Amino acid sequence: KMSAQEDGAYPRLNAELMNSGNYAGNIVSLVGCVESFDGRVVQFKCADGGVINAMAEADFAVSTGGFAEFVGAVNEDNSLQLFVTRELPSDMDLEVYNQMLTQVIHNPKFAEYGFVSAPVATNEMAE
Repeated sequence: KMSAQEDGAYPRLNAELMNSGNYAGNIVSLVGCVESFDGRVVQFKCADGGVINAMAEADFAVSTGGFAEFVGAVNEDNSLQLFVTRELPSDMDLEVYNQMLTQVIHNPKFAEYGFVSAPVATNEMAE
């Protein structure tokens, strides 16, 4: 197994966190809006307004402008290898979601609540 990540327990990130370089090799969750899709790469605007590249299959089906959650593995270049897409309601408030990320989930003050936010080392063999 590549990492010691628990199944179903994925750090929720925005573009700034994703681009920190700390999550390469980790499976993560991003929420945002599809800006474009060229048949291979999805330009995905994350909750903080930053745009990331997600590598998708040709049958990717979320319409441009639609809100979605993307779950996938972070590549070395901080792009996302997309595994799962969940469409979200059109009234999704990305600003509120981003505040939850920055002020609660990734805030050390609330670490005792067990939010999954820290990256998992992927270059070490699990004992």
